Parts: sequence; C-alpha cells; structure tokens
Amino acid sequence: MTQQPGAAAPICPRHPDRVSYVRCQRCGRPTCPECQRPASVGIQCVDCVQEAKAQARPLVNRLGFTSQFGTPYVTYGLIALNVIAYLYGTYVLGTGQWRVDWALIPNPTVYQEFILGGGDEWYRWISSGFLHFGLLHLGMNMLVLFQFGTQLEPLMGRLRYAGLYFASMIGGSASVMLISGGGIHGGASGAIFGLIAGYAVVLFKLRLDYRSLITTAGLWLVLGFVVPGISWEGHLGGAVGGALTMLAMLRWVERKPARSR
Repeated sequence: MTQQPGAAAPICPRHPDRVSYVRCQRCGRPTCPECQRPASVGIQCVDCVQEAKAQARPLVNRLGFTSQFGTPYVTYGLIALNVIAYLYGTYVLGTGQWRVDWALIPNPTVYQEFILGGGDEWYRWISSGFLHFGLLHLGMNMLVLFQFGTQLEPLMGRLRYAGLYFASMIGGSASVMLISGGGIHGGASGAIFGLIAGYAVVLFKLRLDYRSLITTAGLWLVLGFVVPGISWEGHLGGAVGGALTMLAMLRWVERKPARSR
C-alpha cells in the first residue's frame, strides 16, 4: 500500500499514537495490531467484531432451546455456593449446629402438617441441598455437578438450567419428606440426579445412546438402598423431578408458535 505525498498517516481510532496501514474489512478504518481480529475474510477491528456479536441472532438448537455459549456462570455459581456453605457451616456455625439448622429432618408423625401446612421451616427444602457431610461428600457432588452442568447449561440456557436444578432439588426434598422414615438428610445429590435424569431425556430426545448414562445412574441409586448413610429417597425424588421438568420444558418449546431458527 502506498501513501500519497503529504497525506496524513493512517491512525488507529482506538490508539491515536499508533500508525496502521491495515484497514478493517468491514468499516475501512485503520486498525493497529492490538485491535485487529482475524475474520473469515481478512481482518476486522475489535469494534466491528463486538457490534456483530451484539447484532447476532440467538441460536436455537435442535431441542428448541436457545443455546448459551460462553462461561457456564450458573454451574460455577452453584459450586461456589456449595463450597461457601460448607466453609460457613464448618468453621462459623460448627458442624453439629449446621446440621441441626440446615438439614431436612422428616418425621412421619408431623410430615403432613409440615408439607400441607407449610411449616415454619420451609427453607430446609432448599438449605438441605447445600449441606454436605464432609469434604469427600462435597467433592464428589461438585465433580458430578461440574461434569453435567457444563454440558447442560450451554444447551439449555442459564435460566432453564437453573430452573431444572432447583426443581430437582425440591423434588428430592419432597421425596425425602414423603418416603423417608427419619434421619437427617442433606446434600446436592438430589439436584444432581435431576440433572442426570434431564440429560438422559435430552439424549433420548436426540436419539443418542443414553443406556450407559441410565446404567451408571441406576447403580448409584441402587447403592443408596444397600450402603448406609446415602439418601436414596432424595436421589429418587431428584431424578423424577429432573426428568419431569425436562419433559415439561421440551413440551413447552414444542407447543410455542413457529419461530425463526
């Protein structure tokens, strides 16, 4: 590229102290190396790239959900909340007090009043989902949450994914209150089983192989019946709640008016 004698040198609009002979293929303005972004044809400036992203239409996937690419903030946020709850409960409240204050404690003689009447400790249906009985319990649940959350959140979108998680948590708590004969219950595994069940529904919907996932989840569910200390009631309720929630979401998008894809 040649410059006419006496003509001013092209200056990058974002960095006036830098001369650049490379121009954006979209707007034609000079763009310095720091502001250059490779495109399918030539180079574009960072402003044009950001404008194109802002104007891009949402991508609706095969399930009918709007895909949410980028950082899975909801999954990371849930993991952070569980870790913070563990640190707060262990080192501030004390483990014993934490369990007393946050756990779900079903009692066959009063559960009907608690459920139907609302009770004055309804928050336990949620707080118990953030209560873990040791680092191993927390670590295993967070690992599975990361594995499935980072796959489901981009597929479903953040709002639907958060709805699936908390619907599964409530399903697990409801199952504990209805079925369990006693004890104290806590942990994110009810919500996580809901994510697993929801993921199985997605695989079935897309006609992908879901049998290995069902087998793995089934084994974990069976362990709850034979290994002491595992709340199989919460796992079962979470799985049922997650599957039903995912089916309802899929049914909802199928019944929506025709939309551009």
